Amino acid sequence: MSLTEDVKSEILAYTLKNALEHEGKPSSQAILGKIIANHPQLKANISAIKMLIDDTVKYVLTLSVEQQQREYEKYSDYILDFKPNVGEKSNVLPELPNRPPVIVTRFAPNPDGPIHIGNLRAAVLSYSYARMYKGKFILRLEDTDPKVKPPMLSAYEWIKQDLIWLGLDWDEFYIQSDRIELYYDYALKLTDKGDAYVCECSPEEFKSYKLLGKSCPHRTRTDSVSLLQKMISGLVEEGRAVLRLKTSMEDPNPALRDPPLLRIVNTNITPHPRVGAKYRVFPLYNFSAAIDDSLMGITLILRGKEHLTNSIIQGKIQEKLGLTKPMSVEFGRLNLEGYILSKSKIKNSLRSHEFLSDWPTTSDGWDDPRLATIMSLRRRGIQPQALVELMLEVGPKPIDASISWDNLAAINRRIIEPIAKRFFAVLNPQNLIVKGVPTENPFISAKIKVHPSRPELGERRIELPIQDGCASIMVAKSDLEGLPKTVRLMDLFNIEIQRLSESGAVGYYKSKEVEEAKRNRYPIIQWVPATDSVSMVMYKAVGLNLEKHTGIIEPSITHEPVGSVVQMVRIGYARIDASRESNNGSIRVVFTHD
Repeated sequence: MSLTEDVKSEILAYTLKNALEHEGKPSSQAILGKIIANHPQLKANISAIKMLIDDTVKYVLTLSVEQQQREYEKYSDYILDFKPNVGEKSNVLPELPNRPPVIVTRFAPNPDGPIHIGNLRAAVLSYSYARMYKGKFILRLEDTDPKVKPPMLSAYEWIKQDLIWLGLDWDEFYIQSDRIELYYDYALKLTDKGDAYVCECSPEEFKSYKLLGKSCPHRTRTDSVSLLQKMISGLVEEGRAVLRLKTSMEDPNPALRDPPLLRIVNTNITPHPRVGAKYRVFPLYNFSAAIDDSLMGITLILRGKEHLTNSIIQGKIQEKLGLTKPMSVEFGRLNLEGYILSKSKIKNSLRSHEFLSDWPTTSDGWDDPRLATIMSLRRRGIQPQALVELMLEVGPKPIDASISWDNLAAINRRIIEPIAKRFFAVLNPQNLIVKGVPTENPFISAKIKVHPSRPELGERRIELPIQDGCASIMVAKSDLEGLPKTVRLMDLFNIEIQRLSESGAVGYYKSKEVEEAKRNRYPIIQWVPATDSVSMVMYKAVGLNLEKHTGIIEPSITHEPVGSVVQMVRIGYARIDASRESNNGSIRVVFTHD
């Protein structure tokens, strides 16, 4: 990210905010911390950032407090405070000024892969504004590029499943590859009016004309309608012709100079996954979107600001065809720090087996916990409410923003903490023999609350076998290393460790009272019986690495259905991914977060 006007405006906004919070005197260091936290990639340019902040602070110091307040009101939209309010939801969207009387929105992804957190923003905002104003929300799959961004058949269903899981139910559903002949009709109409022409220049030739602001020699031809019909009939080879919109070849923005509308694809070589080789001419994004947005009655489009040029081109197409133009709201890019969001980069990584692991994928690798696809986050245990709430919190601000995993985890933790049942689990287990347990019974029963603050959920019971005063317990190797002499086994009793070895440890029963442990500040560790425990495999994403841990978990976990998010005490939250019956005798879980 370079020092764009957005970044400069963001720095001014934070400087004004900091000044108003500190009697008109802003702190450069505090502002620098905010900017780097929002845009870690700017660390490489930190000297320039510091200079800009210092200059901004000097300017703000020349303003009175009243002037600072007025300026802040102008720039407050550039504040990127995404830290969730963990006490209550903050999901009220700003009102839309000058909005249409009837709100009809659309979410229109390309099914060349599943939804990820980067394009989720458009889905959530489009759905939420439609519901906020009692309007209509349309799902449209834009799949008319079988060559450069070929659709994936499985992604059609993945997208629908993700939206249903998120609670973003649509009112109407369309697939553009079902509408090809409709686009032909409008293309012929536009060409017949003289507002479009068939261009037979090579890409290099037309680029030189475009950069020079000169018309290509085909612009004034009179046979474009018949040539377009030949293209549609399959009589023109791929790459030999495109249909172009007539705009101004002197437009200050070269991207607006006679943009392409339709192109030929040899579908005998690269067939479309739904319609095969039925068509050889496909509309480009701007043409099909312009027609569909008008014919479907879209009145409000919420999309990334990288589509500003596309918005202008689509408006020109609609004007020339006499079609209605929707209102458009552009927002900045959204980045999840440390994650790959580009579908093309993810595809390349999956094709090259860059993500090598024994991850038991059900979706060609797209549900890998190291990715930020919705299906990956769902399988990891992130709740739909957390994702929707985060997108609403970010809102439709026009500036680029980075959110951290901590942002998402904080919201998700607030949602799952009251409902996640607790279980003892031990990773990398080691055997601990406890001698001198004072009981004549063959078992000691540990009765433990399922949830510490929700007694209505009841208790779970762990039976610990006792033979000749000895108990065999499994604890984590990390807990045995460096332990003091006396510890408490959680919800059980206190013990004194006598000796450690490579195979485990031996200890002696000391006392039962938890108050003694509290008074003497004994370390508390979780445990699992050596017998009757359930083996467990846990997958944990750490950045772009995937760790596989083995361990054991208390037997009551078997009563929890697959898909449940639980808390493994002193380890973290995890989602049950597979039962032991379906996973070679081991429960499989995916680590969610601490």
